[in-house]
Amino acid sequence: MDKDTLPKQNSTPFQYRLRQLGLPVAIFIVGTVLSLNLAKHEANRQRLELEDRFKATVQQTTRVLQEKVDRFTLLMKAGRGLVLNHPDTPTLQLNRRWHQMFDSYEMRYSDFGIIGLSYTRYIAPDERQAFVDRFNQDSPRKLTIFPPPAPNQPSFLVMHLTPAAVESRMLGYDIYNGDSRRKAALQAMTSGTMSATQPLSLLPTDINSLDYLLLLPVQTNAAFLGWVTLGFSMSQLVQESLNDLTNPLRIQLIDPRQGSQSISYDSHPELGQPEPSLQHAASLTLAGQEIHLKISPLDPDLHREASSQYHDPTLISGLSLTLLVASLLLFFIQARHQALRLSNHMAARADEMYKRYRTLFTQSPEAIVVHVNGVVELANEHAAALFGCNSPDKLVQLSIDTLVHPDSLGFVRDRGAALERGEALKPAEQKLMRLDGSTFEAEVSSTMIQYRGKQAIQVMFRDITSDKAQRQESRIAQAVFRHSHDAIMVTDGRGRIELVNAAFQKLTGYAPAAMTGRNVSVLNSGHHDSSFFHRMWMALINTGEWSGDIVNRTREGRLYIQETNITAVKDEQQQTQHYVCLMRDVTEQRRGLDYTQLQALKEQLAQTHGLSQ
Repeated sequence: MDKDTLPKQNSTPFQYRLRQLGLPVAIFIVGTVLSLNLAKHEANRQRLELEDRFKATVQQTTRVLQEKVDRFTLLMKAGRGLVLNHPDTPTLQLNRRWHQMFDSYEMRYSDFGIIGLSYTRYIAPDERQAFVDRFNQDSPRKLTIFPPPAPNQPSFLVMHLTPAAVESRMLGYDIYNGDSRRKAALQAMTSGTMSATQPLSLLPTDINSLDYLLLLPVQTNAAFLGWVTLGFSMSQLVQESLNDLTNPLRIQLIDPRQGSQSISYDSHPELGQPEPSLQHAASLTLAGQEIHLKISPLDPDLHREASSQYHDPTLISGLSLTLLVASLLLFFIQARHQALRLSNHMAARADEMYKRYRTLFTQSPEAIVVHVNGVVELANEHAAALFGCNSPDKLVQLSIDTLVHPDSLGFVRDRGAALERGEALKPAEQKLMRLDGSTFEAEVSSTMIQYRGKQAIQVMFRDITSDKAQRQESRIAQAVFRHSHDAIMVTDGRGRIELVNAAFQKLTGYAPAAMTGRNVSVLNSGHHDSSFFHRMWMALINTGEWSGDIVNRTREGRLYIQETNITAVKDEQQQTQHYVCLMRDVTEQRRGLDYTQLQALKEQLAQTHGLSQ
C-alpha cells in the first residue's frame, strides 16, 4: 500500500474519512453555489432574451396587422377616384364601371378579410323620392330603401358593392339607421377624413367575429356625394397573422371607445385570463383611432422559462464544464435557427405584401408618386402620362420640386412638414408642372407610408383642369338659363319636363315647381294633328334638331304662336337623354300672315272656355 493512503498515526478513522471527504465536500458545496449562481444568472439572461424575442415577434405581428389594415386605404381611394372622375354618370353606368374596375384586380376580397367594398350615396330628404323614381325607371333592378327612413332624415344608401353577390342583398340599405354607422359617417362627412365605426357584427353567423366599417368621404368643391365604405373582419386578419407564426400567440383587442378594459375580441376566449408573464401591449391605428392589443404566448414552456428562478440545464450540468458549454452552444444554435426561420418567413410575407402593393399601385386609376426626402422613388403609368413622359422611370430620382409650380412650392412643403408631424391631410388643389414645362391644376392627396424600410410620402394626383373648366361652363350656363329672355324648357328623353326657367312662367303662366315631372303635352292646344308631331319627332331622331312654329295654349287657356327650337342632348353612347327647347311668343310677329284658320280655331276655343279674345 502507498503510505499516503494509510491513516496517519494518532488519527482516528473518523478523522481520516473527514479529511478525505473535506475537499470533495468543499468542492461540491462551492460547485453547487457556483452552479446555483450561474444557473440563476443564466435564467435571468434567458428571461431577458426571451422577452426581447417575444417583443420583436409582437412588434412584427403588430406591423403585419397594421399593413393589412393600411392597404384597405388604397382600395378605398381607388373607389373614390372612380366616383370623382364620373360625378355626373348615371347610377347604372357608374355601377358597371365600379364592378369592371374592382373585378379587374382579380382579387379574392374574402382572402384579405374584406366583407364588402361599396359606394354609399348621400341623399337629402327632399331628393329621396325623385332619386328612387329615376333609379327604378332607368334600371332593371328595383331600389327599395330599408329600413324605411323618417321623412325629415337624410338617407345614406348602399349603391355599388363588391363582391357583386352581396350587392343584391344590400342595395338600398340605409346605414343612417345604424347608430355606429351613422356616427362614423357623419364624422367622416364633417372632418373630410376617413373614419371607422365601433366594432360591428357584419358576419352574424360568426359569434366570435370582430368587424369594422371604414368610411372615406367623397366630395367635390361643390357638393358632398357620399362615402366609399369598406367592411372587414378584424378577427380574420388576426387569425391569419397567428396562423403564419411558428410560436402560437394569443391576441386580445380592446377598442377604447367601448370602455378602457372591455375586451372587444379574444383569439382564445376559452383559456380564461392569460398569465402575466411575457404579456406585451401594442396598438393598431384604424382611421385615426387607436386599437389596443394584449399579446401573450400560448406555449406553456415559454411561460415556465419566463417565471423560472433557475436555469435547470445549467443547474444540473453546473459541475461539468463541457456539458455546460455543449448545452449553451445547442441552445444558441436552436435560438439562432428559430430566429432565422422567423426572419425569413416575415421577409417572405413582407415581399408578398410588397408585390400586392405594387399590383394595386400599378393598376390604380389614380396617378401615384412615392418620394423619399423629396426624391421620387416610385411612380405608376398614370403618373407618367399625367406629367407628360412615356415611362414612370423618367420620373424616378427627380426632385418632387421639379413637378410643382413655383406658386405652390411653399404650400407643398408645409403639407410635407404636417405629414411628418403625423397630421392627416385633406385633399387639396395644387398647381403642377409637366416635364415639358406646361402647367395644370390637380387635386392632390398625400399620405405618410413605409417604403422599403424608409419614411416616404405617397401622393395621389387627379387632373382637375377640365373639371374646373366644366364648373365654369356650368356656372355660365346657369346664368344664361336664369336670365334669358327666351323661355327655356328641359325634358328627359320621353318628354317629361325636368327644368324650366323664369321666362317660361312668364310665357305660359305655369310655375316651374308645377311643371316638374309633367309631360310637354300639357301645353298642347289641339291645333296640330298627329302627323305634325310625328314629323317633328322624326326630325329630332334623325338630326337631333327641329325648328318651327307651334300653336300652344297658356295656363289661362290663351292660344299663342310659339317659335320653337328643340335640340337633343345625347350621352356617350349617342342615346338621347334630354331635349332643350327654346320658346318665344311670335304671335304679334306672325300677325297679318295667313292665319285665318288659326284665328277661327282660337275664337272657337275661346268660346268653349268662356274667354274673349
